[in-house]
Amino acid sequence: MHFFQESLTGAAVIWYTNLEPSRVHSWKDLMVSFIRQYQYNSDMAPNRMQLQNMCKKEHESFKEYAQRWRDLEAQVAPLMMEREMITMIVDMLLVFYYEKMVGYMPSSFTDLVFADERIEVGLRRGKFDYPALLNKKSGANGENKKEGETHVVIAVPT
Repeated sequence: MHFFQESLTGAAVIWYTNLEPSRVHSWKDLMVSFIRQYQYNSDMAPNRMQLQNMCKKEHESFKEYAQRWRDLEAQVAPLMMEREMITMIVDMLLVFYYEKMVGYMPSSFTDLVFADERIEVGLRRGKFDYPALLNKKSGANGENKKEGETHVVIAVPT
């Protein structure tokens, strides 16, 4: 019990230092006081719903998104199995990425990240014709379009 304080940092050290010695007679008393003080951390822990609502930011690479997602996932209790993580993140992908990934179910989270990075590279290199995901000012092959450029579509009745 006397070495417990050595495992504390920051605000927890201050809490422990200010703890009234007359209230702590046993290890159980210390445990109860600590849990009473820090129970909110468990109550506020991330859950699966937060993971399902976590969106990829517009200018974030898939790898950055996956790292941010995985950091949050590591705090979810009970721990998620690898297959559950893969299924969840694939289900949350934009339609374009989902269409590419749904037929390929990677065996690990790392394989998933690698596959999505390859899709991103292919998209940037113009390997996919998907205008909604391309930069609005550049064409599929990277050419810059002129501001205010107009395109005409003419429909001829048959």
